[in-house]
Amino acid sequence: MDIKSLLVFVTLVETQSFTLAAEQLNLTQPTISKAMRSLEEQLGVMLLHKGEAGRKRGVALTYVGQQVYEHALIILNEQQRIFDTVTQVRGLKKGKLTIGLPPLAAMMLSTVIAKFHSQYPHIELNFLEVGATGIEEAILRKEVDAGVVMGELKPLLSGFEIINSPICLLAKKSSHWRKKQEIKLIELKEESFLLYANTFTLNNVIIQAAQSVGFEPKVACRSSQWDFIAKLVESNVGIALLPQAYCERLNAEEFHIALLTEPKINWNLKMAWNSTVAMTPATRAWLNIIENNLESIHF
Repeated sequence: MDIKSLLVFVTLVETQSFTLAAEQLNLTQPTISKAMRSLEEQLGVMLLHKGEAGRKRGVALTYVGQQVYEHALIILNEQQRIFDTVTQVRGLKKGKLTIGLPPLAAMMLSTVIAKFHSQYPHIELNFLEVGATGIEEAILRKEVDAGVVMGELKPLLSGFEIINSPICLLAKKSSHWRKKQEIKLIELKEESFLLYANTFTLNNVIIQAAQSVGFEPKVACRSSQWDFIAKLVESNVGIALLPQAYCERLNAEEFHIALLTEPKINWNLKMAWNSTVAMTPATRAWLNIIENNLESIHF
């Protein structure tokens, strides 16, 4: 059976008239009669009693007709709920948005997140908080709607740049690096490195860069928390390679910062999404908020 036949049936019962039902649905009376016959044939039962002497079609429900009528009301109400939900989602009055955010990017995007929530308060926000590599994999697996990734975009991903900051050496203020404003990576060969979890793209970028100039970094410890890493640098546990944008927010009396050269590494973040997935209105709204507020993305 189809929804149209059920609508004809319900309208006929509620108006108690073939004529009124036809007028309300903007159909002809023969079309109403045909729809009723088709519905009864599909169900194999009579839904309406015959008129007097069986000459005229009546609108009084049979027992089974009453049961079908009650089910038809539920079906039509659910249909309307479908349309209502679609309208709400399109109008951003309802929905969910899952965003992949590396820990540091979450700090940088807090102002933009607040703007999105203020503009679309009915959209539920969920965050996947792992490194950029983990987020990239989650986007490809279609587990998040959009997320922050680092470096060049893989096939199937689209995105736009949200920040580009050079990588710097972060060392204790009193370290032997204190007089250097620029430093080559090979000069750090004997240093103890404070690196990151394997799900952090920057971790892999640093290791590959070190290998490209001829050494394997000696790792003192790994952490996903950059503030903790900075504290360890301050405690002289080792050195770290971090974005200049992050280093500049630290206490200059406690740390020395030197620009990394040869090779030069940039902390290039993009807001990315899976180009093979139909974009939801909430995702599109999020991307628009980001693009229109790039100046708000900072520490």
